[in-house]
Amino acid sequence: MSQVFKVDESASKADVQLAIEAAVAAVKNGGLAVIPTDTTYAVICDAFNVDAVAKLRGAKKQTSDIALPIAAGSIETIRGVANFSTIANDLASALWPGSLTLLTVAQDSLSWNIGQAGSALAVRVPHHEVAQAVLSEIGPTVMTGAQITGGPSVQTVEQAQAALSDLVDVYLDGGALAPRISTVIDATTDQVRLVRPGQLTLGQLREVMPSIIDATAS
Repeated sequence: MSQVFKVDESASKADVQLAIEAAVAAVKNGGLAVIPTDTTYAVICDAFNVDAVAKLRGAKKQTSDIALPIAAGSIETIRGVANFSTIANDLASALWPGSLTLLTVAQDSLSWNIGQAGSALAVRVPHHEVAQAVLSEIGPTVMTGAQITGGPSVQTVEQAQAALSDLVDVYLDGGALAPRISTVIDATTDQVRLVRPGQLTLGQLREVMPSIIDATAS
């Protein structure tokens, strides 16, 4: 039976802390947790636990060839798994925490099963207090939308429960989230490209890095 904890404005600081601890414990024990982020509700698991990753894929009805994104509470943690170019590091330093997903290259030394070998590694540090608190206690974490693969994004914990049910151990209810998506930048090469528009606009990105190519332009 899943546990549901309130972490919205109605919850006390003590209750929010207990909720965070429950989510962290679930993930560290090989389970799944659903947390609010700065875009949607996300389901998370330990990126280095093969069984947990398989459980997450099963909950989402997702095949093993789909690459899973990685999140963390800080850029320092992401640097431990991503082989950042200078350009990628500059973007991350300027825009994280935030709704920016960077496509990078994984460190060669990693042993995990989050997607096809050689595929780009998607990384992010969300700008959400509860998400950051949870992720900071775990380290590199698989974080992906809390919906069945191919389904609409999830903006309430009830929608997440309807999609993933008791396959998730802990749900953190942060209330209804405004519909947002993260902006995706391909920083795997020196030709940095915008590949999915989102919360951060091309104009905002070019304030940091004028050379970004808009790969979405027709």
